[in-house]
Amino acid sequence: MAINFKLPKFAFNLPWFLYDIGNKQLIVSQTIPDEISDVKDVILTETPIPGLNYQPITPGGGGNRKITMTIPIVKRNNSVGNILLIKQFEQLRNQNVGLTGVFSNQFTPNPQVLYYWGTGSVPLVYWVKKCDFTHSGGWVNEIGNPTYTGVSLELWLDETNPLYELEQLFRKFSALSGSVVNAYDVVESQRLNQRIF
Repeated sequence: MAINFKLPKFAFNLPWFLYDIGNKQLIVSQTIPDEISDVKDVILTETPIPGLNYQPITPGGGGNRKITMTIPIVKRNNSVGNILLIKQFEQLRNQNVGLTGVFSNQFTPNPQVLYYWGTGSVPLVYWVKKCDFTHSGGWVNEIGNPTYTGVSLELWLDETNPLYELEQLFRKFSALSGSVVNAYDVVESQRLNQRIF
C-alpha cells in the first residue's frame, strides 16, 4: 500500500492578519506583503590568540527572531481613504489602551501581537519594534486623505511566552517529518526522470 504525502487543497486563502493583544483588535488586510524577512542571529565570538594563525570561535547563543515586512494599504474611491485601517496600525506604535480605552497611562507597555502568516510557524507572540508609514503623495484623494500607504513592521519574538514551547515542538516534528517527505520527493523525482529519459 502506497503512502500518500499529498496535502489537501483549500477553496480559499487565509488573508493577511495579525491580532493586537493589548488593544484586543484584529487587523486584516486585502493586500499582502511583497516579502517577509525572518532573521535570527547566531552569536559567535572570535578570540585572538597571539601566535596562532586563526582565532578560536566561542559560541554565544542566539539572538532574537525578527520579522520585518512592508504591507501596501490601498483604499480608493471614498472620502475616508485608507485612514480606518491606518488608525488600527497606529495603535501598534502607541501604549496599550485596551478595547474601549482612549487615553494611555504612564508606564503602560506598547502592544504585543499574535502573528504567524507567511512565517511557517505556529501563531507566536511578538513585540512591535517598528510600525512606520510611507504615504504616497500621488495617491491622495480629493480632501487630502491618503489612499496608498506602505506600512513597515518589525516584530521581535517573545520567547518567554508559553506559545514558544509549542513552536519548539512543531519545529522538531516538522524537521523529522521533513526528513521522510523530502527523501520521498527526491526518490519520486528520480523515478519520473528515468521514465522521461
